[in-house]
Amino acid sequence: MLGLTEDIEEKVSEAVYFIREALREKPESIEVEPGDEEKELLLLDKDLNQLSFIPIPEMPFEGRIAAVDGGSATVLRTRSFLIGIFRAGYVIFQKGRRIKDKFLPLQMEIISLENKQEKYLNAYQKLVGKPPTEVPELDKLLDRLRLFAEWRLVKELLVELEKEDVILVDGSLRASIVPPYELLLEVSQAASREKIHLIGVTKTSTLYWGKKSPLIPMVVKTSEILCPKSRWFCRLSDVDLTLKNPNWFGTIYVSKLKASSDYAFRVDVNRFDPAEPQMIFSCLSYISSDPAFPGYPYPLAAAHNRVRIPGSEVEDIKYRLQSKALEKGISSTDWDLLFKDFHEVLNADLNK
Repeated sequence: MLGLTEDIEEKVSEAVYFIREALREKPESIEVEPGDEEKELLLLDKDLNQLSFIPIPEMPFEGRIAAVDGGSATVLRTRSFLIGIFRAGYVIFQKGRRIKDKFLPLQMEIISLENKQEKYLNAYQKLVGKPPTEVPELDKLLDRLRLFAEWRLVKELLVELEKEDVILVDGSLRASIVPPYELLLEVSQAASREKIHLIGVTKTSTLYWGKKSPLIPMVVKTSEILCPKSRWFCRLSDVDLTLKNPNWFGTIYVSKLKASSDYAFRVDVNRFDPAEPQMIFSCLSYISSDPAFPGYPYPLAAAHNRVRIPGSEVEDIKYRLQSKALEKGISSTDWDLLFKDFHEVLNADLNK
């Protein structure tokens, strides 16, 4: 193993200085960084010291709580095509018990430079009812198809659920290329009309504080001073400012759902929902008591664990593909020409 040179030691010191300054920084605004495919930046005119940490009350909740999630993985890829798999599903809980679930069968997609446009157009049209304005790059299309499947299930739940029930989605309520504006407008308005609470919970948020620090850890640090050892929520987004940014369909909060948890999460609540936030966060806290996932809504964890695609499953499908290819007369030499990646040789010791 290479030792630490003097130059690396200097860079280590530089990195530590950067981290220290990030923790001390007190900028004048909070920014929501756009994702890879987003172009709009949302500025929230707030200082950390202006945040109001509201205790989460104990309130009874009798309704149903549905959680939607999906998982995807690339099995084989070349420069001109890839073979990938994905699945999506939902679980429904009531009074701490799972009362229903639905998981779509594992889907396998062969996506090539030749067919990617047709596949994307068909999936988008089926979900949104109109053609898209662009077609993504090859390596992004698999995740798009998986997200489309998730949002089709959200639309299905809006028909199945009733007044005061809850739909949890993994991610924000931010319209971009996926989910598109027309879809989120339709879904959020339908949820409001049916009095169903649509909520997005984000595990890894793009919110950041100033130019250096991720925002949520800084909010948690502030909460430890202002309201230690408690469960709380605080609103980040200004309602008037958010309405000027029509792609933002969620009122943005940060919340620590259990006092004993080490984690806080970004929570987007449908901006058309008139419900009191105390009720929303009381419900979220109530379903975040599982000892395996303290402070995280258990229905989302249950959905995630059912749809995730582990490496063993990818390897099993890859083995089946190669075995079937050999049966059909494709030589191992030709197979290797298509799919062997020299990175696997260079990094072989890392996979042991």
